[in-house]
Amino acid sequence: MNILLVSFMQPDAPSGVRVHYLQLADLLRQRGHRVDVVTPASLSGWRRHVVAAVRHGFYRLGATGRALAMEADNFLRVLWSVDASQPYDLVHAHDAGSGAAAGRALGGRVPVIVTGHFNDHPGEELVLQYSLNGRPARQVLRWHNYLLAHTRYFLGVSEYVRRRTAPWLAPGALHTVIHNGIDLTSFAQAPADAQLQQLARGRHVLLNIGHLEPRKNQRFLLRVARVLRTYRQDFVVALAGYGPDEELLRQQIAAHSLQEVVVLLGQREQVAPVLHASTLYVHVATRENCPLVLLEAMACRVPALALAVGGVPEVLATTPEALLPPDSTAESVAGRLHELLGSAAARAALQQRQAAAVAAHFEVHRMTDATLAFYQDALRHFRSATSRAAAPATRPLTFPVPDEGNSLTA
Repeated sequence: MNILLVSFMQPDAPSGVRVHYLQLADLLRQRGHRVDVVTPASLSGWRRHVVAAVRHGFYRLGATGRALAMEADNFLRVLWSVDASQPYDLVHAHDAGSGAAAGRALGGRVPVIVTGHFNDHPGEELVLQYSLNGRPARQVLRWHNYLLAHTRYFLGVSEYVRRRTAPWLAPGALHTVIHNGIDLTSFAQAPADAQLQQLARGRHVLLNIGHLEPRKNQRFLLRVARVLRTYRQDFVVALAGYGPDEELLRQQIAAHSLQEVVVLLGQREQVAPVLHASTLYVHVATRENCPLVLLEAMACRVPALALAVGGVPEVLATTPEALLPPDSTAESVAGRLHELLGSAAARAALQQRQAAAVAAHFEVHRMTDATLAFYQDALRHFRSATSRAAAPATRPLTFPVPDEGNSLTA
């Protein structure tokens, strides 16, 4: 097959979405398929200046314009980067906006499959990101509802998001669940990060990986560290990533004298080494779909705990004791961590069951097989629908009625 993968997520973005589509592109190529990847970064030439002018025009529209400016920017960049002369069989988009742009560029001649990486609703995420309310919020939600209503083929990376999204899709849309997948071999064989081991100085490492932002909730982990420090001193909380909360986190670390127990590692392109240098992985994001980092921790045989939000319970279904209630307090999480750090046997049991679960349900080749099967389903459905639409309308048989003045019996 000739496959076009598109996404509004830049190829250097610190996101599991970017990891997912780049990994999928490589896996599909290994299976003998031709794959092109188009993102907003693909656009070159004079059209970039046109996009910039459009973006500035949106900014003049106030709060709604600012929220939609990036959407319009990305839409035009993908639209103008797609080579419509290529004989693509299908488009696989990693958000509805890039799917709509690619579908328009190709004149609707191939099916567009959309993977839902969003946590609850794509419009809601923009509303939260830009702190919108009232009319601006309604307009942003209306735009994303429009995109979903024109989505005919949808992949949810969790049952949670598939179930939430299905009512918004086009009537008769095909939709299924394909969880994220992980390359078990490469993650298992990675060496431990020597720098993190040196920083830890023999202490337990409690690791968190993610964009430093309110949704990822690293501020909560600082409160957990403060409580846990009253129980024990043999640990360090390591935060890997960068983002808008970085300066605030530094200020809070200094304000509460947490420099000895909290370290900011910065962005890590390869996460397996820091996972192998860790004792526990602690995920406290407040909104999640199917977090790839949990699978990465499980593949590295690092016991993982996470707030039971969104699709997280599907990932940790075999170890319900690893699920933290969404309304957990810093005291309750610190108490749970204290228990696990004090019991090597409990950590080993958690590790073994999570490693077995990731191998059985989240192995990357299972994901690829399921994705290719859905491609075939979408192609059959699309071709059937196209054939029906192109078929000439059937006219009822009619017979001439003789005019009475020219009747044969006159």
